[in-house]
Amino acid sequence: MTFDDLPQNFRDLSLDDPVLRSDAIDLFVSLADREAGSFTIVLLDDGHRVLQPVVISELGEAEPAEVVASLRRVLSELDTGGIVAALGRDGSPLFSDRDRTFHQLTVDLCRDLGLDLLGFYLAAPATVREMPDHLRMAS
Repeated sequence: MTFDDLPQNFRDLSLDDPVLRSDAIDLFVSLADREAGSFTIVLLDDGHRVLQPVVISELGEAEPAEVVASLRRVLSELDTGGIVAALGRDGSPLFSDRDRTFHQLTVDLCRDLGLDLLGFYLAAPATVREMPDHLRMAS
């Protein structure tokens, strides 16, 4: 599926469904944001429904630690039930070391703030891929 397949009421649905979550990321991370580099956080309510996407555009080669530190300041002030995160970038859909660094820093951030992280995605021009959640897979 793609964002073209999203139901009209998708904002009323929980993003616990991985297919719906991936399609939402495909919608929220535009092609321009993928090509310029971006970091997107989808804020969720306690039922894991979409409250608001927040996009940091034109990310370029910004240091992952600096980007996530900025998000920490914002997220620590919000009352949200969880997030979905996505790194938008040009190039290969294969995970890079930088992608994995963003992922781990986001996992650590959510753990520190007590937020549910439903998923972390790479949004490349041709595809959206979820980073593996080894803890969930091991249980």
